[in-house]
Order: sequence, then C-alpha cells, then structure tokens
Amino acid sequence: MSAKPCGWNSCNKTYLPMSLIQTRIFPVLVSITLSTLLTFVPVTESYGAENEIQVQTDAARTLRLLLVPEKNSFEQRRRYKYITDYLSKKMEINVTVEMIANYSEVSTAFQHGSADAGFFGSFSYVLTHAKTGIEPIARPVWLDGSSTYRGYIFVRKDSGIETVKEMKNKSLVLVDKATTAGYIFQRFYFKYNGITSMENYFSRISFARSHDASAWAVYTGEADIGGAKNHIFNSLKETYPDFEEQMVVLAESPEVPSNGLAVRKDLNPALKIRLKTLLLSLHETAAGQEALDNFGARKFIETSDNDYHILYKMVKELGIDLYNYPH
Repeated sequence: MSAKPCGWNSCNKTYLPMSLIQTRIFPVLVSITLSTLLTFVPVTESYGAENEIQVQTDAARTLRLLLVPEKNSFEQRRRYKYITDYLSKKMEINVTVEMIANYSEVSTAFQHGSADAGFFGSFSYVLTHAKTGIEPIARPVWLDGSSTYRGYIFVRKDSGIETVKEMKNKSLVLVDKATTAGYIFQRFYFKYNGITSMENYFSRISFARSHDASAWAVYTGEADIGGAKNHIFNSLKETYPDFEEQMVVLAESPEVPSNGLAVRKDLNPALKIRLKTLLLSLHETAAGQEALDNFGARKFIETSDNDYHILYKMVKELGIDLYNYPH
C-alpha cells in the first residue's frame, strides 16, 4: 500500500509559508447552490432586440472550444463530448472541441483570436487571463464532491528517495511550463526547500506534455521523480494495482480550482449568459444529468477570478511576470 500523501511536507516538517499553509486547512472549495447564484433574465429581456439579433448571428457560426491535454486524448475527448453535445443542442450552435498539443497553445490561441472558450487548468487560465482578459464562468464538481485539485511530487518506492536532499542529481519529469499541478507547484515547493535553480539541482528535467504521461515515466523508470495532478495520479492507482504498489507520493500542494470553462472577454454577453446558465443548471434536467454522469461530475458551479487567489500568491512569490511569460 502506498504511503499517505503528507502535504508540501516531508511528513513532519512544514515548508510552506503560513499564508499558504492555511489553505490546506481551509481548502479553496466553492460550494454555491443555484439559489444563491445570480438571477439570469431571459436574453430578450436583458439585452433587447439588438442583442437578440446578435445571438442569432452567433448561433449561425461555431463556438470554438479548446481542451488542454490532461490525459489520454481519446478518453478526454469522449468525456467532454457529452457536455459539448448538450450545449450544442440547447444553444442551437455548433460547439466544436479541439484538443491542443500542449498547454502553452491555449494562451496563444486566445491571443490570436482563434478560440471562443476553453477548459483551463489554473495556471493556464491565470496566464491567459493576464494576456487576453478571458473570463471564467463555471467549473465541475467531481463525483467525490471536490471542485479543486492538487499537485503531487512522487517517486517509485524502490528509488530510495524520501527527501529533497536525496533528489539531487536525479532526473525530474514534469508536464508543461504552463501547468499548475505539473510545474508551478513543484517549482514553488523546491524553492521553499532551498533550491534556487532546478536546472542545476537535477541531472535532467523533461516535460511529458500530459499528467498521466508524467506519472508513467516515473513508473517505468524513465525518470526518478515526477510531478502531476492528484486526480490523474490517483485514477492510475485505482486502475492499475501494480502502479499503486510501486509508487509513493512525497508531497502535495494546496488546492486550486478544477479545470473550468472560461470565455474570451468580447464574446457576446447574451451568449455568455446562456452558456453559463446552461452549465449551472445541468443537474436539474434529465438530459443534463445524463451528460454529467457520462462526464463524471455532479454539477457545475460558478467560478470567478477571485477563486485563483492562492495561485496568484504563488506566482508573485516565484517572481513570475505573467505578461511576459514565454508561453
């Protein structure tokens, strides 16, 4: 049985500053019932005939939605298709889904105006929000009741690695420099353990492009240490008994919002409200509940930029310039 994750700790010593440690005690979980959400007025009443015409114009085109590569692309596309098919039918527009090759491309797509919406990881959202002003509208509550995720640092049990000191000159695999759970969290953790340059501390740093690929790289011995999202890592443990037997988590991060839907800032307001209303009410209809069941979530909840405050603190303490970040 694998050891229990012990926070950004080596089980008995705390490495996080107090402002961030508190988030492990009070997780960033947003639990808002529909009765407390904004009251959504029908489009024709809110925006009048002019905007009704604009909605009809929007309905005649495609809503381009992007997905970041969390895991196996076939499985990811399959799950999200249930949600996008539901939205397409209800909004009477063609919602297309594109799986991008790496996390950095999602920000580039919005900067170039080639996307309307996307499901963002926390850092890819913060990065794209800084550069383009995208607006978060909703995120899923998973079947376990969580609407957040963590970053892990893990090794094989037979690696002999238990501390940061024992990681020196070992190989490290991460996901992408535009990910939260597969780069920012690990960079933050190592900084607060006295490592000012990961490039000089580890023998090699590679990027697997997805969270499951990072985990498999450590399991197969391609890398000594890995970083990835807790939900992806834990799903591999549940699916593959030997993975659970061989792998151990050494550290975990504070929680940040689960991958949520954000839209370009200049998307037609009526269309934006319609999209948000449909997502937040999915669990109230039989067809919507069926889409949620196949997607693997209980419901969607409202999300705002304020929900990312923990990540903004990390970005600030790491000295990251979001406007000039190379992704």
